[in-house]
Amino acid sequence: MQAYLFDFDGTLVDSAPDLTRALDLALNRAGLPGVGLDLGKQMVGHGAGKLVERAVQHVTNDQTVTMESPLCRLLLSVFLEEYEPICAETSVLYPGAMNLIEILKSQGKQVGLVTNKPRRFVELMLPAFDLHDAFDSIVAGDDLPTKKPEPDMVHKALSDLDRAPHEACLVGDSKADLGAAKAAGVASILVSFGYAGDLNVHDCGADRVIHDLMELLGNDA
Repeated sequence: MQAYLFDFDGTLVDSAPDLTRALDLALNRAGLPGVGLDLGKQMVGHGAGKLVERAVQHVTNDQTVTMESPLCRLLLSVFLEEYEPICAETSVLYPGAMNLIEILKSQGKQVGLVTNKPRRFVELMLPAFDLHDAFDSIVAGDDLPTKKPEPDMVHKALSDLDRAPHEACLVGDSKADLGAAKAAGVASILVSFGYAGDLNVHDCGADRVIHDLMELLGNDA
């Protein structure tokens, strides 16, 4: 591997406490019950819109509600408003994340960030974790017309880094990451500690599963 592409939420950073707090605040402002941390974790991974959509479907017990509905569109706006001031308040890097990136870069590897999180929050959070200069490419969730699991974000990162798919891997935690890696032709590596939802990371066809980020060192996918 010459290029390591990382997902953000659930892979490098445990951001669910802040995400679900903002989500519940938005739901409560609309007179709806919150979803809480444990359930909220299962909804993270496909971008802010999908997070809101899943939460509304759950609390209203209506699976037909989508982001096309006025309620979801309004709640998305409120969620983003609530999340901005607290997006890095209690979120923390997973053990080894900073050390891993530093070691990979010292070995001459390229490191990219490919996240469905909107860019404005990425740019707020990276400095909070001292990661503002860590990545050779950053592709955020609103940079392109499509998000993971579509391959376009991975293709953009590979283009930025001038790398072919066989030279790269995508490290993530969700169906979105697995789907994007496979669609883009890069190696798929899933962490066992993230926000996998109903995905069984050990039996989903990923090229590799790791239980600690530092397991990546010295072991190409």
